[in-house]
Amino acid sequence: MRKTVIILTTFVILVSCNNSEKTKTTSGKQVIEQIADTTKTQTLIVELKKLGQTITSNDKEKIADIFEFPLSDESFSIYIDDQSFNDQFKSNGNKITRAMFLQNYKAISESIWLDQLKNLFHNIAIDSLAHKDTLEYEAYIKTEPCFYSYKIELNKNIVTLRMNMNSNRNYKSKTLSEDDIPENSSEICEHNFWWIFKFDGNKLHLESISGAG
Repeated sequence: MRKTVIILTTFVILVSCNNSEKTKTTSGKQVIEQIADTTKTQTLIVELKKLGQTITSNDKEKIADIFEFPLSDESFSIYIDDQSFNDQFKSNGNKITRAMFLQNYKAISESIWLDQLKNLFHNIAIDSLAHKDTLEYEAYIKTEPCFYSYKIELNKNIVTLRMNMNSNRNYKSKTLSEDDIPENSSEICEHNFWWIFKFDGNKLHLESISGAG
């Protein structure tokens, strides 16, 4: 009986030690993963800040460097009312070259909501991504029929920058448009635009630009 007790006690101690080692190993892996995730997030924050500096620089050469030319119409919703541009676009197989981008920069920057992207970086504290996957800011003005809202979303390695134009439902229209539509009508105010980036752990890569509304 005494031998049996000794054997059982020894077995329990061995199992306990083994579980303890497994716990230490698991805990160690979790710490390493947490450090890796934190480092990755900090790198992403730095890259987003660099992107913001580029966007707000108004330097079209630097801004062009964000894109990987030529740009296809399947991934980039860029439309400008210029026959010469459209003819060149078609002759290039529905693609925009860097030269076309620079030559038509002003019109293209309006088409892709570059000014609103500047406002996104101006109003959202990028450092808060260290604690949140989604950051939002609403530039609501009570006396205006429309207002903008901005959002940064992280989903694994995808970063989405959203700029939304919204209708101020509380606004009382004093005048109507040429088509007798209220100033705060959804037809006038509600439009959405988003830039999607892929983060490879070191750099951001612009994947697409789209809009709706």
